[in-house]
Amino acid sequence: MLNGMIGGITLFTVFGKAPQVVWWVVFGYCVIVFLLGAVCTSVSEGKGLTGWQERVAHLTYTPSIFLGKARIVYSIVFLFGIFCFYATQAPETIVLIIFWGIFMALYPLGIPELISRLRKNKISLMPSGRVIRTEAPNIVRAILESSNKWSTCCLKRYQQSDAEQYYVVPLFAEEHGDSIIGTGLCTMRVEEEVPGLMNGCLYDAGIDTTEEQIAFMLGGGKGSALVGFVVEDSRIETLRFQTLDAECCKGGMTVWCKLGNAKVYYQLIEGVTKEESIETNRHGYQIAVASQLGLLIEDRGFTKYEWLPPMNAPVFAVSQEFGSDCSTVKEGDFSYGNVPGTSFAVGGAFADMIEYHTAILGITGSGKTELAFDLIHHAVNSETKVICVDLTQRYEGRLSDLNPYNLSLSPDLSRELGDKLFKVETGRYGAPEEKEALGEFSERLREDISKNVKDFIESQEENSRLGIITLNEISNTKATIYVTELFLSCVLHYARDHSATCPRILIVLEEAHTVVPEASTMGLGDFESKGLVAKIAQIALQGRKYGVGLLVIAQRTATVSKTVLTQCNTFVSFTCICTGSA
Repeated sequence: MLNGMIGGITLFTVFGKAPQVVWWVVFGYCVIVFLLGAVCTSVSEGKGLTGWQERVAHLTYTPSIFLGKARIVYSIVFLFGIFCFYATQAPETIVLIIFWGIFMALYPLGIPELISRLRKNKISLMPSGRVIRTEAPNIVRAILESSNKWSTCCLKRYQQSDAEQYYVVPLFAEEHGDSIIGTGLCTMRVEEEVPGLMNGCLYDAGIDTTEEQIAFMLGGGKGSALVGFVVEDSRIETLRFQTLDAECCKGGMTVWCKLGNAKVYYQLIEGVTKEESIETNRHGYQIAVASQLGLLIEDRGFTKYEWLPPMNAPVFAVSQEFGSDCSTVKEGDFSYGNVPGTSFAVGGAFADMIEYHTAILGITGSGKTELAFDLIHHAVNSETKVICVDLTQRYEGRLSDLNPYNLSLSPDLSRELGDKLFKVETGRYGAPEEKEALGEFSERLREDISKNVKDFIESQEENSRLGIITLNEISNTKATIYVTELFLSCVLHYARDHSATCPRILIVLEEAHTVVPEASTMGLGDFESKGLVAKIAQIALQGRKYGVGLLVIAQRTATVSKTVLTQCNTFVSFTCICTGSA
């Protein structure tokens, strides 16, 4: 394509001075070469060629390569000039014709290649290292000359025991006594082999390369940087690789490895140090541990890949611009943020998936409540009714811009409920009279709550989509659990009885370990409390049938009802404290 373009531009300088018919013939030839090259290049872009692209590329590749050779294109332009201006009696004309004739005669004999090989032999005959160990499939360890430059940007030529030559990318070097041990990554086979080299030795290839060129040789694309190579104990879901530099990796960064024609992406989650023995010397290095993200599918995000990369496969880091051209977060989705160090946005249709339940986990101060506030705003803006069960008394102030609807019990009712529950617990011989009084009070309370919930859900006002239930109790008392069960039961009954007209409802349980605790860990010894928690868990099981979803916010999974947590399809985990025995 470039040869055709330059040939055409050259002809413009003599337009009008040369015979028009001949000029247009030669110019048309250059245009045809340029178009063939341009079409072949344009349809060959992308991850794979299929259908019409493959057919067009196949039809244009051979003629563009043959007709666009520099010797052919420039010879035609050269002879055109001689033909058109043969009347010019200048010594330079004769010299050019003679040079062209000699060059065209010598080229088929391979004289230029021979001259090039003689020059390469001159700089490559002295070994720069001797290979002492190979690690399948492509890692070489070599004893280097003390004066040898072992840099990633200086390729080496390696002649194997079968006399085949390969390029080696230097990775790192370590001093071991009086010797220097270099580790390199064997890459592509050398096309133009140099004769006279010794088997098992490394030679300077005489080629200086950039990090981008090295990455390209190893199968990396534009913007990829080589950061390590795969080591033992890697698994399908977890990649382990040795880092090339102590500062090339950091937690959360995204890397990828090539498996056939597929790029599988991983995210760094841990780093460890290791050491090994090389000829009685100990060598320390870093191992990065990365969790699989999967294949990147346009408009879908990451999907799991069902296999792992081979040993010593190169690992590349993505650029800062990675993901900027991906449209995985659609309009109307909630954006959780970006993958660290990239432009890849992470999001999802939270409002459309409310009924599948979400859990936000993290210690105090990790940011889980702030994320909950953002999710509540997103849900309200998506025409979802949100009901928050709040023990922190922070929601009403932080969400004041949404004009929250007060669903809380009055202080008098809260105190009266607490008193009746206390009398039930302290009454004699099963406290039948106290329980009867509590039952009558609960029925009246349930009627008031049902009416209040109905008014809130059926309200058509734009600023009436958020309801807040503030509980003054901040410990795991029966009153707190009792009130939560009453409200959730009323919401579920309304959604079930009005399934055709009821909007989507999101119930937010702040400090969920208080309102839906795990009985075995939070000291709930009485059967009534256990029964109330079981009823709340049952609501979580049935809610998705009627478009009622849960947003559970807790500090530790061990203290939250397992029945509720197991119904959550989405988990957002901040810093957590894990407990357990080995």
